Amino acid sequence: MENLEQQRARHALEKGKKLKRQDVNRLPALIIGNGLLATAAFARSRDRKGGLTVAMDAIADHLAARGLIRKPDSDRRAPNTEDMLQELSNADSLRLRLATEEALAYLVYLKRFASPEE
Repeated sequence: MENLEQQRARHALEKGKKLKRQDVNRLPALIIGNGLLATAAFARSRDRKGGLTVAMDAIADHLAARGLIRKPDSDRRAPNTEDMLQELSNADSLRLRLATEEALAYLVYLKRFASPEE
């Protein structure tokens, strides 16, 4: 049975291959300073197909795997930033706080497994 750290690491190892470290390195400070919802909205509006959005999509997928947000009705697609925004903007403050804490813990691994700058 995997512990929570192993689950985070396994998921981040898979998702980190598609990311550049420079994009992921910005996220913890943005989340701490502005909150998870504001950071997700920023990534979605400013960086629609770029690295920040891909990293936020990885966070959304991890949060869904942990049960902190619902998976989309369609089994064919992974949860994305938009799903996370919809779900957490209607959640109570406790669930938002738990999702934020889990996102920050997950980012420790995602930063390590993201591709270094070239």
